[in-house]
This record gives sequence, structure tokens and C-alpha cells, in this order.
Amino acid sequence: MTEALEARVKALEQKRYGCPKGVEVDESIRRAREHVERLQLYSSNWKWVPEKYYDWSLEQRAKILKAKSTHMLCKSLLLENKKVTDETADLKTNPKFLMVMIQYETTLDVKKLTTSLRKLRPVADRLDESQFDLRVASPEDNDRITGYKFNSVTPFGLKEKVMMVMSSEIVPYGYFWMGGGHVHLKLGMSVDDFQKLGNVHVMDLSVPRSSTDQAQ
Repeated sequence: MTEALEARVKALEQKRYGCPKGVEVDESIRRAREHVERLQLYSSNWKWVPEKYYDWSLEQRAKILKAKSTHMLCKSLLLENKKVTDETADLKTNPKFLMVMIQYETTLDVKKLTTSLRKLRPVADRLDESQFDLRVASPEDNDRITGYKFNSVTPFGLKEKVMMVMSSEIVPYGYFWMGGGHVHLKLGMSVDDFQKLGNVHVMDLSVPRSSTDQAQ
């Protein structure tokens, strides 16, 4: 392939993905977009945001995304249950790794999430609380399992299968925004379409963020 042809193909791909000046389409961006398109999630909306996006208030972020509420702004957290081994792991009821969709306006409540996860099994087989030690996954595990770097993680196009958990607080809004596979790319989607991802559980897992907390 000649340099001229390579440059043309590159330009066409950047146009297709709507990349801003200076941003090249990479494997992560392709992987996320291809998964969403394969599932035919027609409510999806991709939006590039400025470099200073994470310095802005939630109100400013919501405005540029045209979100009706800051409660529609969410992030993806990969968690690990340190008490689960490869032998005891069960993707459906006792996952070693799980991805949580949570609003920026709230904070993860590990006790609530533990209670919700325990309910995945019938009472007779329910795991004891001592069998849970939920922590944010290490950067190494995050990169290996998701294939995305910090602030670019999205639930789509993951390298490995994980349980997906959506905060019940998101559901009433019907639509929400999340990472899109690049630090400056956001993905909006309806709650109904998101649940077509498969293995998605809606759970009570958060508490309101205190006024002293900073949005990350």
C-alpha cells in the first residue's frame, strides 16, 4: 500500500469516527464501536469531548453532552473480589471480576453491593459475607481484562467476559453516558439498549456523594 493510499484510508477512518484534529483511530476505539454496532444498539450516541473535560464541573460536562441531568453521567469501574479464586469463580453468581456502572454523583457502597451479589444465589446456597472482599481492580488487571486505559474504559469490546452491574439509580433516567474507548470519547445509550449487552444485573450499590468528594 502506497503512502498516499495509506494516508487516504487513515483520513477516511478518522472522518467515519468523527475524530477531532490530532486524534488517530486506534484498536481500542474500533473495538468499542464495532461491538456496539454488532449489537445494533440504535440509541447509541458517540461524542468527542475537549481535553479539559475532566477539569470541568459535572454541570459543564452534562451541558456539552446535552444530558438532561448530571445523574446521567456515569463511569465504569472494574472490581475484583479478592476472596474468589479461579477454582471458585462463577461468572453468573460469584464473579472474580465485575464491571460496575455507577453515577459520578454517587459513591460505591461495598456493603450494598455485597448484599446484592449474595442475592444472586438462593438462600440455601447463599455465600457468606466473609467470602467477599471487593476492591478496585489493579491497573494491570484492568488493562488486561478491559483493554482500555484510565478514563477510557467502556463496557463494550472488553478483552475478557465479566459480570456487568448497573446501579439501580441510573434506571429511572432511561438514558446515560459512559466512557467510549478513548479518554476524550463518550458513549450515550438508553438503559434498555445497554441491557442487551447480556449478563447485566441492576443492583442497589451506591450512596450519594458527599459535598467534600471530588468528581473523578
